[in-house]
Amino acid sequence: MIAKSTAIVIKSFSYSDTSLISRILLNNGEKMTVMIKGAKSMKSNKIALFQSMNLIKMDYYYRENRDMQMFKEGSLITSFSCLKNSFETMKYGLCMIDIIDKVLPKEYKDSKMFDIAYKCLKAIDNKKNHKMIFIFYLLSFSHYNGYTINQIQFNSFKADEALSSFIMDDYDSIMHSMAKIDLDELIKKLLTFIQSHILEIKNVKSLKFVN
Repeated sequence: MIAKSTAIVIKSFSYSDTSLISRILLNNGEKMTVMIKGAKSMKSNKIALFQSMNLIKMDYYYRENRDMQMFKEGSLITSFSCLKNSFETMKYGLCMIDIIDKVLPKEYKDSKMFDIAYKCLKAIDNKKNHKMIFIFYLLSFSHYNGYTINQIQFNSFKADEALSSFIMDDYDSIMHSMAKIDLDELIKKLLTFIQSHILEIKNVKSLKFVN
């Protein structure tokens, strides 16, 4: 059966002399492993298509109970090129998808995580404050995995109120609530909270670049 989906590329790596294996996050929130045959061909653009953080459309051959699905064809929606133009912003984007890769269980399936990842990557690509966006990614990730952070205050907002503003794209309120806050220190506090409740986050090695 041929299935269609929008997906965010998490990570890709070589398989044999000609193929790639890629881990992706489908728009229904499911993590999937897909094989891309012939990706290394000189005439193929598939290596470029399956770069980390790319948003793609793809068709694939779906077989139930198969651990790895087979890529058929696809196209690039956006590569978030502005985000990738700077190491400072790129490291936050890579960290967000690394958290999805290392922390969410294999059987996880919740479209909210796709929506959150896309929203945050797009916001950074649109030159919103990348540290602020990462903070709201951590708030959202924790909230939708069962651990709402209420004990941290954002000046006039509680954490859940700040999260609601972010979900509603109310960036003026967000910026007001973050005024004079040390964003690096806040990221450390959020990660300390999350690490105490979601033990798998210790596997996210890329956090050392932002913490």
